[in-house]
Amino acid sequence: MADAVTILRQEISTLERDLAKRRTALAALSGSATPSKSTAAARAGSRPSKPAGAPLGARIVTYLMANKGKLFAPAQVAEALAQKDKGVTRANVQRRLGELFKRKRVRRENGRYGVA
Repeated sequence: MADAVTILRQEISTLERDLAKRRTALAALSGSATPSKSTAAARAGSRPSKPAGAPLGARIVTYLMANKGKLFAPAQVAEALAQKDKGVTRANVQRRLGELFKRKRVRRENGRYGVA
């Protein structure tokens, strides 16, 4: 289902880009001023796509829930999550754990984190 939606979105953006090119060409041929800014559809192709998967905070909470009752140092959590995603760093995990603690999603004891 998600694959079909993704394919349709790509097709729509491709068609919108083609339409924008044709409008620009028609405007140039008819002698009217060409637009100085490109449309959102034309710019959509140059944007990098978001990485697939859950946000880091959600993955941290999922990992801690799977190991309920245990406390982990940020480096341990980062190491465990880095096995699946090489983009995970200890600094990012430390920052997310701090945010999760402030929102009371995780508990902290002596610099180690876990869920109740």
